[in-house]
This record gives sequence, structure tokens and C-alpha cells, in this order.
Amino acid sequence: MTKPHSNRIAMDRLMFALIGAIAGAACYVLVEILPEQIENERLLLLVAAAAGGFFAALLAAIGPLPLSRAAIAAAVSALPPALLLYWASFRFQGVEAFLESLHPPVAYFVMVTILLPFLIALQRPGEGWRNYPALFDQSWNIVVRYAAAWVFTGLFWAVIMLSDALFGLVGLTIIQDLLELDPVPYVLTGAVLGVALAVVVELSDYVSPFLILRLLRLLLPVVLVVTAVFLVALPVQGLSNLFGGLSAAATLMAMALGIATLITSALDHSNQRAVESRAMRAITQALALTMPVLAALSIYAIWLRVREYGQSPDRLAALTFALLTLGYGLLYALAVIARKHWMARIRSANIAMALVTVAVAALWLTPLVNPQRISAGNQLARFEAGDVGVDDLDLWFIGRELGVAGEAALARLAAMDHPDAEALGARLVALNEADSEYRFNREGSVLGADAARAILADKLVLRPEGAVLPADTFLNSAAQQLERYAKGCTLTTPAGNPGCVLVLADLVPGRPGPEPLLVFLTSQTNASLEAVRTRPEPAGNAPPIYLRGSKYGSIGPQTIDALIAGDFRLAPAGIMSLNVGEAQIILKP
Repeated sequence: MTKPHSNRIAMDRLMFALIGAIAGAACYVLVEILPEQIENERLLLLVAAAAGGFFAALLAAIGPLPLSRAAIAAAVSALPPALLLYWASFRFQGVEAFLESLHPPVAYFVMVTILLPFLIALQRPGEGWRNYPALFDQSWNIVVRYAAAWVFTGLFWAVIMLSDALFGLVGLTIIQDLLELDPVPYVLTGAVLGVALAVVVELSDYVSPFLILRLLRLLLPVVLVVTAVFLVALPVQGLSNLFGGLSAAATLMAMALGIATLITSALDHSNQRAVESRAMRAITQALALTMPVLAALSIYAIWLRVREYGQSPDRLAALTFALLTLGYGLLYALAVIARKHWMARIRSANIAMALVTVAVAALWLTPLVNPQRISAGNQLARFEAGDVGVDDLDLWFIGRELGVAGEAALARLAAMDHPDAEALGARLVALNEADSEYRFNREGSVLGADAARAILADKLVLRPEGAVLPADTFLNSAAQQLERYAKGCTLTTPAGNPGCVLVLADLVPGRPGPEPLLVFLTSQTNASLEAVRTRPEPAGNAPPIYLRGSKYGSIGPQTIDALIAGDFRLAPAGIMSLNVGEAQIILKP
């Protein structure tokens, strides 16, 4: 009995190793050979996506399925997404720019990885594509098997490198000579990965997600406390930090996704394996109720960003993910509110939302959801409506980052009958001639010193009340610096004030006259504080500014509003110096 069993194990390992080696060889051909033979980049993309997805899915499906059925599951999970990826590549003139946009490869990856467990469960006797225990186990097993196999593959290469170094001590170059053969690293990596997967499949009773799922459950109380504290503190601390940009929305969505993962681990694949104590079930239910709140806050943060700066592929991707998160959250919350069979309802919601996610990912690779076209159309609509001026229109983003849709948008701008058509035409010419974004920003949107001074004269708020701006205040400021000040003045604070204020205060007793301190917006959420240079001599350079008793980043739009409102006072800093001859030693507070 032992010998046939051993023979079967050996044959399985050999099969995995051969498939892995073939996958490695295919990778070598796609990376090193075909690009030199085939000029059609889109065809290469199609072949690479189909082959890569197929072999990755095949190695994951063997074990749960026999080879023939695993091949069917791998082909169905990889080929349609590869074709959609090929179709979507026509949004850009070149494949490289298309892949750099990142969203299409992510959509392709989402489709392949989510479809595979459904296809495996569909072909297993007694299970089926709607069988949640089967889908749960297959999904987590794929993650664990691949993680363990890649860890072993990494260790294998570490041993190979150490062995080569050891041989080098006695002048042997056997390993080095072998690895210098171009296909060898690819084929060897694939074969080792295949053998590792075979061993993990053999030991599935020992290498399973069971330990990971149990460890994840320990985080449930911690995450609930953190989420509850955040939600309680939110109305007290205010919303200004929350809705400053996409980073806040990303944090909220990541937290919601983490909560969904913890809830799924707590419920496991059935009630028999779910958390048992009343306390843990109550914690799980409470976390489910917080998910829609976090998702809704992230959607609002993204909407504010879109309203302020317009649509972009990144913002559209964030909004899509936030809406999917909201879908999960609402279904989880409704399941908890219904009380009866709430765990079964959440498991059903996971199946439904997984299929919805696949559908949405597929739509992102079709003309129905073309983020570049949507973004270009939104930016043009904002410009036509007067929400964005010529100087603030991000032509580099439209023309250089939105592919074919961006080029079409530039053509529409060039033909547009607009009151600022002359200025727009100049910027379009500068865009066409610029070879970098930095050069375009310098040459395509430079105000010039005179224009900047005119803006400052019109917008700059002086404090204290009745203060008069000295004639030489900006005399020695560089043109580039004046432009920064002026652009800040054109922005608006949350209180509706101009984005710049200059305070005249005698802060340095050893210098005649008051020192001009300028606070100006660098974006809608950040501001800069500078002492304005007023004299050309080195001794008249603007003194350095030290912030004491203030957290980094606390100088913001609220500082400008406070200064304009007169909410400030002069006070001694309480600093002494140690004078030694002509030297003056001051410790930085």
C-alpha cells in the first residue's frame, strides 16, 4: 500500500514541476524572445495576459481538481479577462502608457482571482458555484498555498545564492555558469514553485487557513474599539482632516475592507465553525454596523475631491471601490438588523458582492466604463461651465495622461470658442512643445513677476487693520517666488477669504521696522509661512522661522482665517542668547 501511494505522490510532484517549468519557460519566451520577434504590442499583451493568468490559475486549481478540469477552470478564468484587457488597451496609443495607468491590470487581476474559486467549486462533485463552504475554503486555500509556495521558492533561491558563494571560495563556478543560461532562472523558479505547491496540496490538512482565520478573530475587539473611538471623536474633532484628500478616503476604505475580512473570518464557512461566544458574535455584529458608515464617509470625501478638482481615473477608481465597499456594508448591516439567520445572510452577501465585483471589473475593461474618457469629459465640462480658468486647467493631465480620450479633449479645446481662447491657445502650444511636466508648468503657466504683483496688490490682505504695505516689500522677491504667492492668493480659504495674508509685526528688535510675515495657500488644504525678503544685502535677508508649541502641518487655511479675523497677539518668546565676542549663540526652541 505504501509503494503505490509513494508513486502517486512522486507523479503528482513531477506533474506540478513540469507545469511550473513550462510556465517559467513561457514567461522567458514572453519577456526575452517574443518582444524581439513581434512588433504588435497589443498582441503581446493579449498573449502575456492569457498565458500568465492561465498558468497561475492552473497551478492553483490542480489538487482541488484533476488536471483536465483544472485546465478548463484556468482557461475560463484567464482568457475572457485577457481579451477584455486587450480591448481596453486601445484607450492609449501605446501599451506601456496603458499599463502605467494601473487600473486595467488591477481589474484583470480581480476578475481572474475571484472567478477561479467559483469555477473550481462548480466542477467539484457535491459542491457547486453557490456553495459558500466550498467557495470559502477554496479561496482561502489558494491564498495559503501560494503564500507558502512562494516563501519556499524564495528560500530555495537564498540557498542557491549561498551555495554559489560557497563554491566561489574554492573557485567553482558551476552554479554561476548554469544560471547565466538565460532560460534557467525562469524554468527553475517555475519548477520549484510547482513542487512547493504539490507538497502544500499533499499536506493540506496541516497547511491550511485554519490558524490564520483563528488569529484574525483576535483582532475583532481591537478593531471595534478603534472604529468606535474614531466615530465618537469625528464630530468632536471636526471634518477638516477627514475630507482633505484621497488619502483619508483610502484609509477609510482600507479600514472597511479590513473589517469585512475580519467578519468573514469570524463567520467562517458555516455556523459550526463560526465564533461561538456571545461576546464575539456581538462584536462581529457591531463591526458590521460600522461598515456602511465608513464607506459613506469615504464616498463623501471622494465626492468633495471631485467637486474641487474634477474627475480623474484615480478618483473614479476610488469611488468605484468605495461604492463596492458600501454595498458590502449595507448588506452586512441589513443582515444584522434582520437578526434571524444573520450569519447565513452575510455569507450570501459575500457571494453576491463577489459576483458584482467581477462584473464591475469587467465593465472597467469595456467602453461602458472608460475612466480616461469620463475624466476628460468632466474636465472639459468644468472648463466650459467656468468652474476652472485657463491657468488652472490641467492640460498636462488631460493631454499626456488620459490617452486617446485626452488627445480628443485637446482637439475640442483647440476648436472651442472661449473668451480666453488666446491664452488657452498659448498654453496648448506650450504643451505641445514641452518634453516634461516640469517644463510645461514653468513655460505653460508662468504668471510673470508683473502679473503676480498685480494679483498680490488686488488680493493680499494686510494685518493688523490699517497696516500699509511698504513699497519695497516684494522688491527683492524672485519671480518664481512671487508666482507662488500670487497663486496662493487666488485660492480661497474655508471661510471664503483670499488665500494669503501678510502680517506686519516688529518681531526682531535689532532690525528697524516691522517684519513682513506672509501666510499663503499652497493647496486647498495646506499653507506655507514665510518671512518676506525685503533687502538685497545679506544682512537684510529674511530671518529663519521656528515654530514652537505647534505640530507639524498646523499652519493651514485656518491660520489665514484666524489672522484675517484678528485672532492673534504679539508676545515675548522668552529666549536668551549667549554672546561671545561677535558670536551670538541661540538654542533653537
